[in-house]
Order: sequence, then structure tokens, then C-alpha cells
Amino acid sequence: MSPDSTLVDVLARCADGGRGSAGLHLWNTASRGYDHVSYADLARRSFAFGARLANQGCGDGTVCLIACHSPYATLVAFYGAISAAAVPMILPMPKALGSHQALVERIRYWGFKFSQPPVLVLESGLKEKFHSELPPEIATIRLSDSPSGSWDVMDQPPAERPPRSADIAFFQTTSSSTGDHKAVAIAHGNVLSNVHGIKAAVDMDETEKMISWLPLFHDMGLVGAVLFSLCHGYPLHLMTPTQFIKRPLLWLRGISDARCTITTAPNFGYDYCCRLISDKDAGALDLTCVKHFFIGAEPIRESTLRGFCNKFSVAGVGHDRIRPAYGLAESTIITTISRPQTPARFAYLDPGSIGLNQPVRVIETRRFDALDDGVPAGAVAVCTAGTAIADMAVMLVDDKGSPVTGDGYAGEIVINGGSVALGYVGDEGEPVDRFRDRTVATGDLGVVMDGELFIIERIKNVIIRSGENFLVSALEQRLADLFGVSHDNVAVFESDIHNPASDIVVLVEKQAELAEDQVERILANLPSETLLIDCILLHRARTIPRTTSGKKRHFYCRRLYNSGELPFQQRIAVTPDRIAAALKKTNAE
Repeated sequence: MSPDSTLVDVLARCADGGRGSAGLHLWNTASRGYDHVSYADLARRSFAFGARLANQGCGDGTVCLIACHSPYATLVAFYGAISAAAVPMILPMPKALGSHQALVERIRYWGFKFSQPPVLVLESGLKEKFHSELPPEIATIRLSDSPSGSWDVMDQPPAERPPRSADIAFFQTTSSSTGDHKAVAIAHGNVLSNVHGIKAAVDMDETEKMISWLPLFHDMGLVGAVLFSLCHGYPLHLMTPTQFIKRPLLWLRGISDARCTITTAPNFGYDYCCRLISDKDAGALDLTCVKHFFIGAEPIRESTLRGFCNKFSVAGVGHDRIRPAYGLAESTIITTISRPQTPARFAYLDPGSIGLNQPVRVIETRRFDALDDGVPAGAVAVCTAGTAIADMAVMLVDDKGSPVTGDGYAGEIVINGGSVALGYVGDEGEPVDRFRDRTVATGDLGVVMDGELFIIERIKNVIIRSGENFLVSALEQRLADLFGVSHDNVAVFESDIHNPASDIVVLVEKQAELAEDQVERILANLPSETLLIDCILLHRARTIPRTTSGKKRHFYCRRLYNSGELPFQQRIAVTPDRIAAALKKTNAE
């Protein structure tokens, strides 16, 4: 275990040269290469910027909002704020939020949330003009986005009082997939407990190298890649999400060229590479150096892992290198992780058997190296998330909060331990609404089988009709297959979660309007488990509301639908009579 007890300790050790030449390697699109900045230089520059913040009155618990495109500028501001005893919060930029106005609204929201106005850090090369729309109470500080050139440096952190392990290190915004955006107060000790727990869980050594394209406003990018690498002294190759989206080969080629041993991404990232990287380019890669492909942050799909392992097997990707994990901002990042010595697997469940404190019927289980047969008919595939990391515990409870006992019984996942954050950011006068006893009810439905946790679904994303449970994710996949689109382009939601007879609505985006004969074919071929739906909405454009990390916001679909603001170009009523007529016509043909 490291002697460090706070992130300031880690930065101070970096400034003293305790990490050698290790540091960041930042992808430069113009030069088509990586710009290197050692952790020592990064720490000293951050201390100097922290002194600037302190001179502006940003210290001793003042919130420091960070709105920068550049990962380098973001991290100098982030580490600088921490070193000045301020509390940084990294905000998503306009591209992630959908518009510059959305960023302005977010800055306004957080800008008046606290007892004293925050300071806003902007990079000097910022092209957006949104700062002119900000209230004058919010002071702004500009920061260069270039790692080269002349930088002020300091050898010591500027804060007079060193932080304690239990002090707030930063505010982490949550993904907002289940409600209005929140922020979680993360303590220094939370971060160190989590990053050391991850390292121990998968037996990493001191020679690892990491690469990431994940956004720094997201816990998976900030803690799971950046802070993890900093605390362990691992070199980190870093690119932006936009650079990855424009050219996903950059990610895998970066691994191949730099011989990186660790990387992490959500399901989307692996699926995106499968779809956009050619077989020729895949064959030119050497990914045998990777020990751990971490995957989490959203439902892990069997088809994605099967496709990724099959496509990149020519580059040396093996099923045994895939590391499914489960985590959330409330637990800093990782709660459970699949261990190298235990082959990861999928369980195929009978969806009708899934319910709180109910035994789940398992149709079949398969290891990752045996996924070529597809999902058994009618089953829901759920992926292992492994076991809890050190200093964390997982339990399942029923709808009354009582423990669910017995292997194979489903329940709400409750987490407890040293990685659990201090609490949600509250209102003025109560800065942090603290989690009692370091315990959080996650709102996720899971089941423990043979000691491993399997994540089933968000509890709010289970539709109950006539005593039967229907998983939204399973319905979306079946409908996506029917329409020939990705599951990411389908959202299923209830119009009123409090009314068991309310309409069940399907929104399909990137789908052109259908002629009547095409509608009849769709209705005639609806899978049996989707017959409970009441209407289908089609829209050519990307219209499903999403979080900044890309998760579908089902609750917001419902809100827009009920207010008449959900855009669509065609509405298809789904009724028993219409389905019967479509079946009759199809059979006659």
C-alpha cells in the first residue's frame, strides 16, 4: 500500500521526481504524434496554477468549475485546484451536452448552488463565446491548452493546510441516466482506496502502461484512467473522445505502438471498433501486449464481446483478457471486477422469472471463449461483474430493504465500503448530503451466482404487466433486430410508471417512415414478448435523449412524450386487431 493518504501527497511525490520520466502522452492531431509531459512537470505546473487560483480567492473549499476541451488544460486546472484546497468539478463541453447553451445552463446551475460563487476555468484557445452569457458573479480564469512552451512552476502545493484523507477532493457529476443531474462528493481517501483495490484485484505490477480516450468529466475517464495511472505512476496515453470517434483506429493503434497493457471503455467503444475498423487494419495491429481490456459503465452485450474478440483475434486479442466491471460515481468508480484467474461468463436468464427476491431461472451459462452460438431463444444474456474489490462489500435487498438470501435470488444492489463517496452535493447550508454508514442503494437489479455478481437491469427499467417482468434492454434488442438498427437507436418506456395500465411506447431513431405494407410486415413479425407495446414512434434523426456519457434517458423520453415534445415523424398504433389483420394478410401472401 502506498504511504500517500491524499491526492496532494501523490502530486507532491510526483513533483519531487518520484515517478521518474513517467507521465502523460497527449495525442496531437496536428503533428500526428503524442506530446509527452512528465508527472513531475505536470505537478509543478499544477501547483503554480493552484497559486493563481488561491490569489483569486479560490481555495479553502471554494468550488472550481472547469470547462476545457483540452485534456492537458483540464488536468492542470484539476490538480491545481486540489493543491490549493479548492474543490474542482469538471464539466462536459458543448459537444457532449448538445449545445453551448446547455453548458451555460449547467454553469448557472452549479454557479449558484453553493454559499459562495465558484471560479470558472476556461482554456485560452476556447472558440465558443458562451462565457459572455455568464453572470458576473462567476469569475473566470484563462489557462493555456498547450503542454509546450513556458510554464510557471512551483515545487510545493500552495495550500497552507494539507488536506486529510476524509476531506473532499472533487465533485464528480453523475451520468443522469435516471434523473436530473447530480454531483457526488469524492474524498481523497475514496480515490486511493479504489485505485489500490483495482490494482490488487487483477494482480498488476509496476510496469503497466495505460491508454484512454474517455472523457475526463466522466468517472471512468477521470478516476478509472487518469487518477489510476497517476497514483500508480503508470504512463498514460491520452486522446479525446472526439479524436476517437473520428478515427477509432487511433485507440487500438496507440495500444499496439506504445505496447500498452491496460485500457478501458464502455460497451459502445468496443462495438464502435468492430463496426468501423477494417479487417485489413485489424490485421496490422499487435494487441498481444494488453493484459486487461476493462469494460463497464453500461450494459455489456454478448454480441459486442463476441464480435470484438472474433474480429481482433488476428491481432492477439483473447477472451481471457476481457475484464467486466461494475461501478458508479457513488463508489468513486469500481465496485466489483472480474478476476484474471476466474474466466468471465454470461448467464442466460428466463426473463419471466426476474423479480425482487425471486429465484432467477438460469437457462444456460457460457464462458467468454464459448460465445459463438448466440443467445438461446427467449433468454436474456447478463454478464458477470466479478467480485468486490478490497474494502468494498456488495449485498442484495428486496423492496423493503431486507437482505435477499440464497444464491440465485434477484435483488437491488447495495454497496458499502471505503470507496463509497461522502454523499451527494446538497443545497446551501448543507454542502454534502452524506451517505449513511458509507452505504448506497444503487437502484440496479442484480443476482449473485457462485459468488459472482451479475447485473440484470436498472430497477426502473423493468416493466411489469399481469405479474410478468419484462426487461427494457431485452425488448429494445428484439425490436432493434426487427427494424435492422442498433439497440442504441431504440428506447422503450412506460408513459406513466405509476399506472400499471399505461401505454408502453417504443421510439426508433434513424428510421425512415414506412409504407403501409412495411408497417404490416413489422406488426406481423413482432416477437411475442413485444406484443405488450402500444405504439411505435419513428424518427429519421438521432432523437433519443441521452446523458453526456451516451446512456439513454428513459425517464426523459417519458417526460417529453407526456408533454408532447418528443419528436417523431410517424406513429404506428399497435393493437391486437391490427396485429391480427397483419398476420392474416402476411399468411395469405
